[in-house]
Amino acid sequence: MRLAAVLPFAFAALLTAQAEPVLAAAVARAGANGDELQQAWADVPAGQRASLRYLLQHMPDADAQALAADFLLRQVRQAHAARAAVPWGAQLADELFRDYVLPYAQANEPREDWRTDLAARFLPSVRECRTPGEAALRLNATVFDALGVHYSTGRARADQAPSASIAQGKATCTGLSILLACACRACCVPARLVSVRWPHQDGNHTWVEVWDGAAWRFVGADEPDPQGFDRAWFTGDAARCATADREHRIWAVSFAPTGARFAAGWGPDIELWGTDVSARYAAPQQPAGGDAALATQLDRFFAADAARQATFEFDRNLDNELRTPAGDARLRQQVGAAWRRAERATLLVDHEQHLVRAGDKVSPFTVKQVGEKPAGGWPLVIAMHGGGGAPKALNDSQWRHMEIYYRDHPEAGGYLYCALRAPTDEWNGFYTDYFYPLLERLIRQFVVCSDVDPDRVIAIGYSHGGYGAFAIGPKLPHRFAAVHASAAAPTDGETSPVGLHTLPFSFLVGGKDTAYGRRERCEAFDALLTELKANHPGLYPTQFTLVEGNGHTGLPDRDLLAQLVPKVRVALPKQLFWEPTDGVVQDHYWLHLPAPKKHVRVDAAIDGQKLSLQAWDEAALAETQRFALRGNSADQAADQARRAAAQQRIEVVGVQAWLDARLCDLDRPLEVTIAKVVGREYERDDGGMPCPAGYQVETRTQMLQPAPSLRTLCKTMQQRGDPVLAASWVVELR
Repeated sequence: MRLAAVLPFAFAALLTAQAEPVLAAAVARAGANGDELQQAWADVPAGQRASLRYLLQHMPDADAQALAADFLLRQVRQAHAARAAVPWGAQLADELFRDYVLPYAQANEPREDWRTDLAARFLPSVRECRTPGEAALRLNATVFDALGVHYSTGRARADQAPSASIAQGKATCTGLSILLACACRACCVPARLVSVRWPHQDGNHTWVEVWDGAAWRFVGADEPDPQGFDRAWFTGDAARCATADREHRIWAVSFAPTGARFAAGWGPDIELWGTDVSARYAAPQQPAGGDAALATQLDRFFAADAARQATFEFDRNLDNELRTPAGDARLRQQVGAAWRRAERATLLVDHEQHLVRAGDKVSPFTVKQVGEKPAGGWPLVIAMHGGGGAPKALNDSQWRHMEIYYRDHPEAGGYLYCALRAPTDEWNGFYTDYFYPLLERLIRQFVVCSDVDPDRVIAIGYSHGGYGAFAIGPKLPHRFAAVHASAAAPTDGETSPVGLHTLPFSFLVGGKDTAYGRRERCEAFDALLTELKANHPGLYPTQFTLVEGNGHTGLPDRDLLAQLVPKVRVALPKQLFWEPTDGVVQDHYWLHLPAPKKHVRVDAAIDGQKLSLQAWDEAALAETQRFALRGNSADQAADQARRAAAQQRIEVVGVQAWLDARLCDLDRPLEVTIAKVVGREYERDDGGMPCPAGYQVETRTQMLQPAPSLRTLCKTMQQRGDPVLAASWVVELR
């Protein structure tokens, strides 16, 4: 009986091993612990299997022989949960996540589940940080005081695990660095240890490198510097390692094999995989005139007319620099500064008069400062008033009331509060085609003239202004960190929930607010969002609140800014769903459609070096099917001609992907797959009638060589009016 029970499992394990060489190799190294690895493989969710495969492939033999299935599954699960919880998680390259967030160990320290404890303690404190670099600096400034751990040679051992350092309240540089790097990884901040044996003196040192969103930066553990990264007492010593022998060079520790082993500085007979990073610590600073010379070229570009800009050339070395995240970050900062200088002269006159204009429409606004300006620039709150479809005097009074309607919350962080007057007294002054360009112009003015952080823009409105929020949130989600609507409802033809996949969007209505179908429309809109959430887990961070017993006025929303102001925009989500509802708004995150129109649908995703797109005109598709299904038509030839004409309109032409080194590796080819919708698939219902059951698609794939250019970065920044949304490579998706 025992042999009979074992054989089916053994046979299944054999089949699994044959199908998964990485698992088979790990099991072979694990010896008696092989069952634990196989159990982990059997239990891991499909979406996390690649992460488990990475750990199994690269774990040391000692770990393969000792780690339990529950431990491995917990590490994978919590690493993915942290990635989903932070604003930069979606933008973080998978390679960085796997190499420097996922691993359960920094080096040779004892293995333990530090991730559960450190994530619970510190992840809430970094959720509102914009970048992993900002989070790393916050962690280095807070972790050690919070845990009561500081430098002491009285610690038990150099390379102790986090729990040992916490229990003792002491550690030396290696233990402190292990603790900081683990706290960073628990919060989805890529981190690694750096070790050196000094070439010019006895001793060694360990510190931490973190990925700040663009490049590797270093910090001394428990040695925060008010001026940020790459500042420490050991920089002079580190610079002397560039010409040292192999034993005395600077090594960044790697969990996965790198082809190079080095002797760790903190103890004898400890060999680890690593990357020689000595050269970076000895790199000379850029000559003082370097940035100034580039600034002069950029100023010339922005001062030129459109014809001259189209042929303007920068040094090709600058184009190549854009291939790396670090180069992108440096040049983006330079271009952003030049763009602001150029735009300021144009925008400042209106801004100082508290006016914004677009086309033939002009809106006045008021602005007040609440609290102190944050280091990264002011958050901006745009508040839209009630009224609409009323005499000017009434709308003016509603605007003035909006100046004081939402209570100040300086404790949420300083911000600018802008009460915007609708450009007209029409019923839809905040939600019609002439308003959207005006709103984008307003944001541009504040970014350029008032040092507003474009990642911290909030829109909020009540009644008439709430209808505006119901329009601009779905239409322009890429512009905002959050949008809220009170006492309003979605408008037919103007509000689609599809584009809210990433934006924190909330709406509030009274249970007795039934005029114009407000309650009913909000409940129906929430039902659509609920379906979208079910179909796309982790997306659509929306919230609907129904206040039973409340009418149109007096909703409990006057303190919402305390919740909204700390929000940070997710500007580069990797999965996009877009349903344009007008012919004005051309952009959706990193997608651009030069000729938008209603009834179009665009779905796109980028995952590493693979980009996929599906775009179609739903109205044209429906028209082709209407003529195809009309079998009793008296004029079959005319129907066939109409169907052919509609068929040509199904494909949406001109879709562009605006990419850069933050979204994909520009040193490697990009695989682009376009699924062209050519028709619908039908099935018969119980009554024998045809019902839509899906789409008929034709798929084509091509490999593209990235071609970033500084001119493209300048042009897209000028076009978008947003340094974060500018791109260095525009890809035509045809």
